[in-house]
Amino acid sequence: MTKARKRQNISDGSLSTHNGFSLITEEKLLEIYSTMLKCHMLEERLHAVNRDRNGAGHTVGASVHIAAIAGAAIDLGRGDAVAPSPGALTPCFAKGMPLAAIFASRNGGAVQTAFASRNIIRPALSAERQIERAMQIASRYKAKRNQKVVAIFSSDASDAERALQDAMKRAGKKKLPVLFVRETKLQEDDPIARANEYGFPGVAVEDDDAVAVYRVATEALAHARRGNGPTLILCRPWPFDDPGKKRRRHAMHPISKMESYLEAKGLFSRNFKSQVVAGFGQELDDAQ
Repeated sequence: MTKARKRQNISDGSLSTHNGFSLITEEKLLEIYSTMLKCHMLEERLHAVNRDRNGAGHTVGASVHIAAIAGAAIDLGRGDAVAPSPGALTPCFAKGMPLAAIFASRNGGAVQTAFASRNIIRPALSAERQIERAMQIASRYKAKRNQKVVAIFSSDASDAERALQDAMKRAGKKKLPVLFVRETKLQEDDPIARANEYGFPGVAVEDDDAVAVYRVATEALAHARRGNGPTLILCRPWPFDDPGKKRRRHAMHPISKMESYLEAKGLFSRNFKSQVVAGFGQELDDAQ
């Protein structure tokens, strides 16, 4: 994976091609699923809090898809750093930030220590400042050779496209340990072409497929920890069956898709889901 000609050998790991034998343990699959459920519930609660404060129709800041969050952040260590994108708090939760601190930050509380102690770049910062801070951390990790990684989440809603492209170029040139996780609603592969131009792998995965994201993220994190540089994961809609259609024929909510995948493996249980929902619902109530 260190040579440009090997970039296209990275599998997208999609659910549709891995319904049989899986190298991901049953425990990890259930962990990914429960993390998706919790991220979804947290987003809904944060939206409700924001509506109560600002009126109907107001939502929290842009966040990458819960499949991207669960798949890419679940195996990040405490020493790894995260740039969650402006206003996005679910990646902070997936990285291990306590719910009480997350709600405190939404309520204007001073929780800078909670972010710093988990190497989370504050989502209150602009996209440009988050990216620049992430690159500074990545450069430090590279110099120390400490096998730590920086994950940078972004989406179409970001207003820092130039800063992101500059960061990709710098990361490729210096082989910085960065995982770029980009969510887009477009079907274009321009970000993949840019990653290749800058000398590192770019892999497109279906945006509602947490297992695909996890498979690529696992390989990308190992790649970065070995000192081989960055990787881009582009989470995007899979190509339409007909250019004139507005929706994919098999488009599903990522949680429903994951449930179907687990059910095919004999792992899905309504009781398990109910336990996760009830338990985390109580945690959300306690944290507020």
